[in-house]
Amino acid sequence: MPAWYMRSTHLPDGTSEQDRWLTPDGWRDDPIPEAERLPGRFALPGLVDAHSHLSFGAGTDGPVPLDAAGAERNRERYARNGVALVRDAGGTPSVVLNLLRIAGRPFVVPAGRHLAPRGMYFDAVHLPAEPADVVDIAVAEVEQGARWVKLVADFVPARARGSAPLPSPEQTYGLDVVRRLVSATHAAGARVAAHVTLPLAADLVTLGVDSIEHGTALDAGTVAEMGRRGIAWTPTLCAVLACAPDAPEERRRRVAERRQLFAELLPDAVRHGVPILTGSDVVGSVPREVALLVECGVEPVIALRAATTTARDFLGADAADAPSAVVTYDADPRTDPEVLARPAAIVIGGVRVH
Repeated sequence: MPAWYMRSTHLPDGTSEQDRWLTPDGWRDDPIPEAERLPGRFALPGLVDAHSHLSFGAGTDGPVPLDAAGAERNRERYARNGVALVRDAGGTPSVVLNLLRIAGRPFVVPAGRHLAPRGMYFDAVHLPAEPADVVDIAVAEVEQGARWVKLVADFVPARARGSAPLPSPEQTYGLDVVRRLVSATHAAGARVAAHVTLPLAADLVTLGVDSIEHGTALDAGTVAEMGRRGIAWTPTLCAVLACAPDAPEERRRRVAERRQLFAELLPDAVRHGVPILTGSDVVGSVPREVALLVECGVEPVIALRAATTTARDFLGADAADAPSAVVTYDADPRTDPEVLARPAAIVIGGVRVH
């Protein structure tokens, strides 16, 4: 059985160097003489990408669908960043729900399709779910293996796209439909992640969704209620703060406003005990997401927890079978989060990836 030895500070919460050994079965404190020594003075358990889209690629006008081979290429890319566990946040069910467990690749907590009516998501990757059918579709995908249901609670409708530089999103389903969806999903043993960019987030929190994705219109009261209910927030900063230097002025203004909002609400969410999670979406990476959390006022240790222990604790039983993993670094990512993009070694499930 392969084994690896590290003398390192074990983050996110370690304060001094320790001798530890890693095997495919987990961590050991007693020596393994034949263990291979890993480089690096600082170590993290494998990173967690809590908002990924394994079956999507980035296109010029939004995501594009990928087949199983493309999804595996995404998993390989995540592994090279030190990601050992991903929560899929919606995709092509026939691809995501049939991915095999592969040594050296991230463990997948799967979701089904993006639940939205026709014309209320990116057309290239959308399998519509009309209000009369959405609950049955969600439950059927849970029965096929989905552990999460992805609700698209608001989106820019197809009829409005191209009519203005930044058209406004609209609510997709009535609250009565969302109430039945949440109840049925919970009864089936799964949880609901809600894409929401409107103040509608307050109603979704009241209805009992389990995580808020993006949350670009959250407010202090809703964040406090999320903390009371244990509802997580995946801000996907790489996606919502993306802005090209030559972007239209309105886009640059909106992104600046979002950054200011997140700089106020993310530290507030931490104080209220909201589980903050890192998610790359289609365009980012977990190392960059951690750096952006720090830029938005989250303490480095909390940002590292968001990408490791907080995410694993929140996923709970869904992550119970995830493989043992470690990512090591030559410098301390608490001092410089950009260090996360330069791992010294990566081991996932008994395979040295880097």
